[in-house]
Amino acid sequence: MNSDLPDENTSAKEELPSSDGASTETSAGESSEVPEERTGANDLTDVPRGDVDLTEDFHDTEGSGDFDDAAPVTGVSTTATPAGGNRAKVIIGVLVAALVVAGVAIFMTTRSDSSSKDSSETSTSVPAKTKSLDGVKVEGAFGEKPTITFKPAYVGSEETFKVLSEGDGPVVEDGQRVTLNYLAVSGADGSELDSTYGQAPQAITASKNSLTEVLANALVGQHVGTRVLVAGDQTQAQPAAWVLFVFDIVGAETLPTSANGTEQAPQAGFPTVTVENGVPKIATPTGTAPTTLSTEVLIKGNGPVVASGQTVTMQYSGIIWATGKEFDSSWGGEPVDFPIGSGQVIPGFDEGLIGQTVGSRVVLVIPPDKGYGAEGNSQAGISGTDTLVFVVDILAAS
Repeated sequence: MNSDLPDENTSAKEELPSSDGASTETSAGESSEVPEERTGANDLTDVPRGDVDLTEDFHDTEGSGDFDDAAPVTGVSTTATPAGGNRAKVIIGVLVAALVVAGVAIFMTTRSDSSSKDSSETSTSVPAKTKSLDGVKVEGAFGEKPTITFKPAYVGSEETFKVLSEGDGPVVEDGQRVTLNYLAVSGADGSELDSTYGQAPQAITASKNSLTEVLANALVGQHVGTRVLVAGDQTQAQPAAWVLFVFDIVGAETLPTSANGTEQAPQAGFPTVTVENGVPKIATPTGTAPTTLSTEVLIKGNGPVVASGQTVTMQYSGIIWATGKEFDSSWGGEPVDFPIGSGQVIPGFDEGLIGQTVGSRVVLVIPPDKGYGAEGNSQAGISGTDTLVFVVDILAAS
């Protein structure tokens, strides 16, 4: 990158105060913390999911400059690898089926500590040539993969966002499911970390309860069709690990809070499911557990059929057949996203949800060979011989 770009070490001005954020789904660096879980461990995935850390920190620093000779950053589009394991409080999606790059996911979810402190405390080893989004140039039309140009390294004093172009679609409301295209690049050298352009867009829940504050504020209140530039601080995990994102807000929809469709008659041999205050509860099973994967549809949704490779937005609870103990539940928080049919969740989920319709409430009885196998899952109190029972409300699939 050439020296015509301004060195913001001497020109940056921080004017507006930062806000603390909490952590959970999407696209930047690696997280040093695991977000608080709702009930037990997230027992559907096999690989620990990264946190997403973003707090909204508004600052208006000056300093842009001659970008003519600066190297543009577009990179090569990478293939998403959905995260799994302990559930973070989102995302991207990202996310998070969160956003696919572990660092991206870290940026998106809420975190318990503040990231608004001056990053120079943790990243003094990397010279900061750009300290403001005013020193970052983004080219390209909405919907097209952007080109991001800046003089590295980018090291801000606080996380922030900037609206690049405003759309004229509906306003995104808190708690809505938002469909995004995004590009994430390293603030250290401008290299591409991840992108959805040329692939399927990413769907996440735009909520301050699940996303870091800066990302939630970058999305909630914006119009569909808006392009936003966001700077995320991952210096807790790695010195100078700032990430720059461009998000294109493609769509927004309000999801139902639970299954919605036609009630079906319960099948013999399945545990009873009752609804308490809107939350389905599984009674302790009786009799011998099935030795094969078994599914029961309690509510038949009228939405599209879930296909392999999609990300499913759901609410769910899981118990152990032998004891009736609930080891995990998403109820009481935002819906969660899991990739289905790609080997990112236990086999019983991959096989049992494919072919179901959006809006359905499904009971899955999963024997050990379709769950956690002979090793079980000690964190969740699941032995290698335990059969699991889940009740799943399928709210969306994309």
